Amino acid sequence: MYTKEESKEIKIQFWDGFKRYSKEKGRKMTSWVLRGTQIKEVQLKFDLNEDGAFVILQVDSKLESKRHSVFERFEMYKPVIADACGADLKWEKDYFIKGFKDVGMIYYHLDGASIYKKEEWESYFEFMFSKMSILEEAYLDVKDVVLQGV
Repeated sequence: MYTKEESKEIKIQFWDGFKRYSKEKGRKMTSWVLRGTQIKEVQLKFDLNEDGAFVILQVDSKLESKRHSVFERFEMYKPVIADACGADLKWEKDYFIKGFKDVGMIYYHLDGASIYKKEEWESYFEFMFSKMSILEEAYLDVKDVVLQGV
Protein backbone atom coordinates (compact mmCIF):
# COMPACT_ATOMS: atom_id res chain seq x y z
CA MET A 1 0.00 0.00 0.00
CA TYR A 2 0.89 3.64 -0.16
CA THR A 3 1.53 6.09 2.66
CA LYS A 4 -0.63 9.19 2.91
CA GLU A 5 2.22 11.25 1.47
CA GLU A 6 2.77 8.82 -1.42
CA SER A 7 -0.96 8.85 -2.22
CA LYS A 8 -0.98 12.64 -2.22
CA GLU A 9 2.01 12.72 -4.59
CA ILE A 10 0.36 10.21 -6.95
CA LYS A 11 -2.79 12.35 -7.07
CA ILE A 12 -0.73 15.43 -7.86
CA GLN A 13 1.09 13.52 -10.63
CA PHE A 14 -2.21 12.30 -12.07
CA TRP A 15 -3.85 15.73 -12.22
CA ASP A 16 -0.66 17.34 -13.55
CA GLY A 17 -0.63 14.64 -16.23
CA PHE A 18 -4.24 15.37 -17.10
CA LYS A 19 -3.47 19.09 -17.37
CA ARG A 20 -0.64 18.29 -19.82
CA TYR A 21 -2.89 15.90 -21.77
CA SER A 22 -5.62 18.55 -22.02
CA LYS A 23 -3.13 21.17 -23.17
CA GLU A 24 -1.79 18.79 -25.85
CA LYS A 25 -5.40 18.34 -27.03
CA GLY A 26 -5.86 22.10 -27.23
CA ARG A 27 -7.64 22.75 -23.93
CA LYS A 28 -6.04 24.42 -20.96
CA MET A 29 -7.65 23.40 -17.69
CA THR A 30 -8.79 27.00 -17.25
CA SER A 31 -10.74 26.83 -20.52
CA TRP A 32 -13.21 24.19 -19.28
CA VAL A 33 -16.50 25.65 -18.01
CA LEU A 34 -16.29 23.69 -14.70
CA ARG A 35 -17.36 26.19 -12.01
CA GLY A 36 -18.16 29.03 -14.41
CA THR A 37 -21.54 27.55 -15.37
CA GLN A 38 -23.52 30.75 -14.64
CA ILE A 39 -25.98 28.64 -12.64
CA LYS A 40 -25.10 28.85 -8.95
CA GLU A 41 -26.13 25.27 -8.19
CA VAL A 42 -24.32 23.66 -11.14
CA GLN A 43 -20.71 22.57 -11.57
CA LEU A 44 -18.96 20.44 -14.14
CA LYS A 45 -16.40 18.18 -12.48
CA PHE A 46 -13.78 15.52 -13.01
CA ASP A 47 -13.25 12.88 -10.32
CA LEU A 48 -11.19 9.75 -9.90
CA ASN A 49 -11.79 7.86 -6.67
CA GLU A 50 -12.20 4.32 -5.33
CA ASP A 51 -15.44 3.97 -7.33
CA GLY A 52 -13.83 4.78 -10.69
CA ALA A 53 -13.41 7.77 -12.99
CA PHE A 54 -16.24 10.28 -13.33
CA VAL A 55 -17.15 13.21 -15.55
CA ILE A 56 -19.99 15.01 -13.82
CA LEU A 57 -22.59 17.71 -14.17
CA GLN A 58 -23.38 18.16 -10.47
CA VAL A 59 -26.42 19.97 -9.08
CA ASP A 60 -25.84 21.04 -5.49
CA SER A 61 -27.79 23.19 -3.06
CA LYS A 62 -28.25 23.25 0.69
CA LEU A 63 -31.98 23.22 0.00
CA GLU A 64 -33.19 19.88 -1.34
CA SER A 65 -36.16 21.58 -3.02
CA LYS A 66 -33.83 23.93 -4.94
CA ARG A 67 -31.52 21.06 -5.93
CA HIS A 68 -34.48 19.04 -7.20
CA SER A 69 -35.93 22.03 -9.03
CA VAL A 70 -32.70 22.68 -10.92
CA PHE A 71 -32.21 18.96 -11.66
CA GLU A 72 -35.78 18.74 -12.97
CA ARG A 73 -35.04 21.63 -15.35
CA PHE A 74 -32.27 19.52 -16.86
CA GLU A 75 -34.59 16.50 -16.99
CA MET A 76 -36.98 18.55 -19.15
CA TYR A 77 -34.21 18.62 -21.77
CA LYS A 78 -33.07 15.04 -21.24
CA PRO A 79 -33.82 14.03 -24.86
CA VAL A 80 -31.59 16.85 -26.16
CA ILE A 81 -28.82 16.05 -23.69
CA ALA A 82 -29.09 12.29 -24.27
CA ASP A 83 -28.96 12.80 -28.04
CA ALA A 84 -25.68 14.69 -27.68
CA CYS A 85 -24.18 12.54 -24.91
CA GLY A 86 -25.29 9.01 -25.75
CA ALA A 87 -26.84 6.20 -23.77
CA ASP A 88 -23.99 5.77 -21.29
CA LEU A 89 -24.81 9.07 -19.54
CA LYS A 90 -26.35 8.36 -16.12
CA TRP A 91 -28.93 10.49 -14.30
CA GLU A 92 -29.39 10.45 -10.51
CA LYS A 93 -31.55 13.04 -8.81
CA ASP A 94 -30.29 11.99 -5.36
CA TYR A 95 -26.72 10.73 -5.47
CA PHE A 96 -25.09 10.37 -2.07
CA ILE A 97 -21.44 11.34 -1.97
CA LYS A 98 -20.03 8.97 0.65
CA GLY A 99 -19.74 10.57 4.05
CA PHE A 100 -20.74 13.94 2.68
CA LYS A 101 -24.11 14.88 1.16
CA ASP A 102 -26.75 14.31 -1.50
CA VAL A 103 -26.36 15.98 -4.88
CA GLY A 104 -27.99 15.63 -8.27
CA MET A 105 -25.65 14.08 -10.81
CA ILE A 106 -25.67 13.67 -14.56
CA TYR A 107 -22.49 11.78 -15.28
CA TYR A 108 -20.28 9.37 -17.14
CA HIS A 109 -18.62 6.62 -15.12
CA LEU A 110 -15.62 4.46 -15.95
CA ASP A 111 -15.83 1.54 -13.53
CA GLY A 112 -12.64 -0.07 -12.26
CA ALA A 113 -10.46 2.99 -12.79
CA SER A 114 -7.86 3.60 -10.08
CA ILE A 115 -5.40 6.40 -9.63
CA TYR A 116 -2.87 3.74 -8.62
CA LYS A 117 -2.97 2.06 -12.06
CA LYS A 118 -0.43 4.41 -13.65
CA GLU A 119 -0.25 2.24 -16.76
CA GLU A 120 -3.93 3.11 -17.38
CA TRP A 121 -3.67 6.86 -16.90
CA GLU A 122 -3.60 7.64 -20.61
CA SER A 123 -6.93 5.84 -21.11
CA TYR A 124 -8.41 7.70 -18.11
CA PHE A 125 -7.22 11.01 -19.55
CA GLU A 126 -8.83 10.12 -22.88
CA PHE A 127 -12.09 9.13 -21.17
CA MET A 128 -12.27 12.29 -19.07
CA PHE A 129 -11.26 14.64 -21.87
CA SER A 130 -13.64 13.20 -24.47
CA LYS A 131 -16.61 12.86 -22.11
CA MET A 132 -16.22 16.34 -20.63
CA SER A 133 -16.02 17.80 -24.14
CA ILE A 134 -19.36 16.15 -24.94
CA LEU A 135 -21.03 16.95 -21.60
CA GLU A 136 -19.84 20.54 -21.62
CA GLU A 137 -21.20 21.09 -25.13
CA ALA A 138 -24.55 19.56 -24.17
CA TYR A 139 -24.65 21.77 -21.07
CA LEU A 140 -23.96 24.89 -23.12
CA ASP A 141 -26.75 23.90 -25.54
CA VAL A 142 -29.39 23.89 -22.75
CA LYS A 143 -27.88 26.34 -20.24
CA ASP A 144 -29.91 29.38 -21.26
CA VAL A 145 -33.29 27.63 -21.13
CA VAL A 146 -32.41 25.93 -17.83
CA LEU A 147 -31.26 29.27 -16.42
CA GLN A 148 -34.60 30.89 -17.32
CA GLY A 149 -36.46 28.49 -15.05
CA VAL A 150 -34.08 28.67 -12.10
